[in-house]
Amino acid sequence: MYNVFTVLNSAYMRFGKIWINSLYHEADYDNVGKIFILDTGLTDEDKTYLTKYDKVQIVPSDIDIKESSNANYQKSVWLSHVLRKTQYFRQILEKGNSPLVMVDSDCMFIGDFSQHIDETYDVQVCNRSYHDRDDWIASFFVANNTKKGLFFMDLWMQRMKELMEERPERGWFESYSLNTCIKDLKTKKVENDLKIGDVETKDVACELPTLSHADTKILHFKGTGNKLDFNERLNRFSDKSIMNKILEYGDHKPEPVIIDFGYNFSRGHQ
Repeated sequence: MYNVFTVLNSAYMRFGKIWINSLYHEADYDNVGKIFILDTGLTDEDKTYLTKYDKVQIVPSDIDIKESSNANYQKSVWLSHVLRKTQYFRQILEKGNSPLVMVDSDCMFIGDFSQHIDETYDVQVCNRSYHDRDDWIASFFVANNTKKGLFFMDLWMQRMKELMEERPERGWFESYSLNTCIKDLKTKKVENDLKIGDVETKDVACELPTLSHADTKILHFKGTGNKLDFNERLNRFSDKSIMNKILEYGDHKPEPVIIDFGYNFSRGHQ
């Protein structure tokens, strides 16, 4: 059994509905312990919707920002939400909730991903294996061992803080600091005995339809600079069966027509 964690605000509830409904229907729900959803700006209506699933625990945060923004380092509301992810993941892990799996809220489950949780590793990180170099992304992360997971989180958060102080113009702190952290651990720049395992993007955070394969269990509607272009992000996977799942799990109620690549996801019941 494992626990799941994500971060969500009202602006992202379009993704949040897909996330929670697909987790229930596509994963082995009986094998899920608790579902921790960090509230960075949910409405009462949002929270009522999410807690219709009995395993959901809404975790309050120190911010209440119901809107989002694009990734602008100078004034990024989006960044305020992202930076809480590691902080509160650590707090929940510290209470003994391992294995604890972090899955971004702009993802959709399309199968049981528990086959990719390997408790022989202390932590598991998501490797963009389609790149020519090691390049890890923070959209999926597993802490299997509480004590060693806390050690990893502390280093990750420390590297993130250093990056924000030294290079505030980057804006993209989370995954870059994760890469720095992993490289420091693997090269023993930081003394450790952690067992770090890789899981592949194409399996648990598939960003592109060309990378999808039989073992893909989670799709990632990853944003680029324009975080709020929901239609572009959801239309990325043009396969009819995937589009129908997006509609079903997103609680859209369109007319009974064949969905094509250009479907406007702003329509329908919200």
